[in-house]
Amino acid sequence: MLLKLFGLGLKKYVSDNFNIFDAVIVGVSLFELFADAESSGLSVLRAFRLVRVFKIIRSWVSLRKLLETVMNSMSAIGNLGVLTILFMFISALLAKQFFFETLVEDDGSDSRYSFSTTIQSLITIFIVITGENWNAIMIQVIDKHGSIPGPTLFFVAEMIIGNYMLLNLFLAILLKFISEGDEEEGKSDDDKGKTES
Repeated sequence: MLLKLFGLGLKKYVSDNFNIFDAVIVGVSLFELFADAESSGLSVLRAFRLVRVFKIIRSWVSLRKLLETVMNSMSAIGNLGVLTILFMFISALLAKQFFFETLVEDDGSDSRYSFSTTIQSLITIFIVITGENWNAIMIQVIDKHGSIPGPTLFFVAEMIIGNYMLLNLFLAILLKFISEGDEEEGKSDDDKGKTES
């Protein structure tokens, strides 16, 4: 840091935000070195050193374009997030209504999955939508209720709508914005070619 400060000069060094960030990180690190790190509470700031990795984005053009595309698609992804939360909430309320009894494991102990409260139901629906052990939860519900068609239909619908459709919508949104970015890049390359000739 000192070599860069000496080489660039103070005015040019301060003009770059990453240089200021590096100076803050070095200052906090020096303070931690001389202070008692456990009692100072500044040991949490060590994690900010990892942010320095983002300096690589400047020089890596394709990664920068990909991150810009993801940031441009955040409004559409936000809408999909609201739709996913709404779907999860409705599914959690339905599961709470139909499968409210305490589920049991194979050994007879209470299961960690439950639809007895709204919060527990939301957590369990999230686990089902992510595909993590959803079939074991379905089997526990079938064992508790003694009927196969109702729980099977509910859990398969959760997987199809929640996992496959919503996940594919997320990927479709990202691919749409990536293709739009590629088209804009192609147009700008064509415009450059026309102006040069």
